[in-house]
Amino acid sequence: MGPKLYRVNLNKASNRLDQFEQKQKHRRVMALGFYFVVVLAITALAIFKSVKTQAVIDGYRGELAKIEEEISSLEASAEYLSPEDIFALAELAQTRMTWTEKLDVLGKILPRDVAVTELSYDNLTKTLMIKGISKVKPSMRDLDLVVSIIDLIKANKNFSKDFSDIKFSSSTRVKYSQQEFVEFEIACLVG
Repeated sequence: MGPKLYRVNLNKASNRLDQFEQKQKHRRVMALGFYFVVVLAITALAIFKSVKTQAVIDGYRGELAKIEEEISSLEASAEYLSPEDIFALAELAQTRMTWTEKLDVLGKILPRDVAVTELSYDNLTKTLMIKGISKVKPSMRDLDLVVSIIDLIKANKNFSKDFSDIKFSSSTRVKYSQQEFVEFEIACLVG
């Protein structure tokens, strides 16, 4: 048998190092490729979402343009009520004085022996004039009778709340077929 020959690779360590470097290089390329694919996917997703969002925004802009067109046409029409009009109507409804309620309360608070003969309203002075007649009471003077009626009217908040002042205007004593009456006039200032 012949001599046994052995081959010794003295570059074995360098081959391992080359293989290790090639594996490292391969890993780097794979990692870079993976990162590139991930970045590309994220960019594509962001662009897709951006396009979708822009489409939604364009849809809302279209709706907004339609609404603004409708508002413009409504504002031009005679049926349009602005917010100022609505607030003015609400304030008017809250603060307005209804004469039917006032007159109903007046009829309820006046004594039975007092009759209202005339009601008039002066727009210039904003005064409600109440003219009435009452039987003469032997225990009271004419002025005291009228003042007691004014006190009754002032004491009722449902009637007097819209008047700034309720005051005596005049009174006279009259005689009708053997009976004496007091005619009076009370001024109620609106304010």
